[in-house]
Amino acid sequence: MFKVKIRTNKLLQILGVLLVLSGAAFAQGRTWNTFSPDNGAWSILAPGALKPDSEAQQQSRSTMGSYSYSDHNGFFAVIYRDSPKRYVPWKPNYKAYYKKIRDDAVEAAKGQLLKDEEFTNGTVKGREVRIKIPDGIVTGRESQVRTKYRVERMRMFFHGKRFYLLLAVLPESEIDTPEIDNYLNSFVTK
Repeated sequence: MFKVKIRTNKLLQILGVLLVLSGAAFAQGRTWNTFSPDNGAWSILAPGALKPDSEAQQQSRSTMGSYSYSDHNGFFAVIYRDSPKRYVPWKPNYKAYYKKIRDDAVEAAKGQLLKDEEFTNGTVKGREVRIKIPDGIVTGRESQVRTKYRVERMRMFFHGKRFYLLLAVLPESEIDTPEIDNYLNSFVTK
């Protein structure tokens, strides 16, 4: 009986240490640092090293592409595309373009539009959109089944003829944290 009690205490100590270490690993999952692509066209305070897609890697001055980071709990991206040359004298209809991107994103995610509003960050003006996305089901207390959601938060804007889309997809509880606000607000074009 004495040996069983010692083994149980050791097991509880080991489980306690593992719990503390796993909590520390979870808390250290994101390392927020300023990231800029090789051509220096923009910079952002990113949760980790952003990886370029094949389009962004093809040319030093690519006309479209994306950089992204994902971890166990979220997805972050900076997506850009240059507008084609315009041969008409009037200004493009940015509102219609933003609406089309928003509607396509809601449809692709099979989500629900939560918010669509104008934002201003320094000299940058555009639209901020939030889309609620089903992310599976959770069984709660007393076997209650409920849907778990993630929120896709994106900002869209033009800088000159280049369209930018900043994206963060996270659980509902994390989407409005100061870290995510800092991520979106830190974007600077050169």
